[in-house]
Amino acid sequence: MEKAILKTLIYADIFDYPLKINEIHKWLIGRKVTLRQVEKALKRLSQVSSIKYQGGYYFLGWRNGLVAERRRREKQSAVYLKKVSLLSQILKVIPWIKLVGISGGLALHNASKKDDIDLFIITNKNRLWISRLLSLGLLSLTGQRRKVGEKGRKIAGKLCINTLLEDMRLEQTNKDIFVAHEVLQMKVLWQRDGVYSKYLSDNDWAFKFLPNWTTNVSSPRRRGSNKQREMVNWIPAFAGMTMERIAKWFQLKIMQKPTGMERIEDGALYFHPNDIRQEVLSKYEQKLKKIISP
Repeated sequence: MEKAILKTLIYADIFDYPLKINEIHKWLIGRKVTLRQVEKALKRLSQVSSIKYQGGYYFLGWRNGLVAERRRREKQSAVYLKKVSLLSQILKVIPWIKLVGISGGLALHNASKKDDIDLFIITNKNRLWISRLLSLGLLSLTGQRRKVGEKGRKIAGKLCINTLLEDMRLEQTNKDIFVAHEVLQMKVLWQRDGVYSKYLSDNDWAFKFLPNWTTNVSSPRRRGSNKQREMVNWIPAFAGMTMERIAKWFQLKIMQKPTGMERIEDGALYFHPNDIRQEVLSKYEQKLKKIISP
């Protein structure tokens, strides 16, 4: 149990993110336990000074200043969440989008003032490219879309669509602790037809890494989607596929060669210029070897 808690705190430490006791339980790596068991184990760890407790948060004993930093990021995240919750509503006019969510640090209220806002989108089958094209167009009209090549202060608070999946292509190929976190910490802004439940079901492998995780997001079936379904049905299948092919051709033509974690797959698009996954996994393994004895 103590090792599982240390693993959890080590992983959170990579993101400068101290945890409350209920968060340690929720994100506990590899152990299905009760909150009471976590409480007892934390007391034992605190006695041997492996971890530190301050202001309701637990973190690795030698890491000072994390609590104040988390509180600053929570305040900034509240501003960004209010902004993205409002702007994401305009994407509802696109009938093929079934879910819009937030990924990255903001999903855990851990965004700094310099960060952009990562959007996660699920679309209907064979409507990925047309949905992306229309989404980028609408976000551009707001003046809040992060543009290619922008860096530094220019990206602060801007919206970036970095993951798009078709509803028949929700299962993630990579299955590790990083992707498990990305899957389960994604914050839903709005959804249609209960697709979030399907997303969790198709990625149920993530619960092997994080078995205590739960969500309070409800997934009502067909809630508020009648108008969108009527519009989709009004567009002939042939016309829809034609628009999809044209949208794909146009976007591939103007795209630069994919780098880093940018991947273009059938039914899935990933636009992550920096290979954060490999960096995080490497740091995690190094810290495990250093802190937890074999």
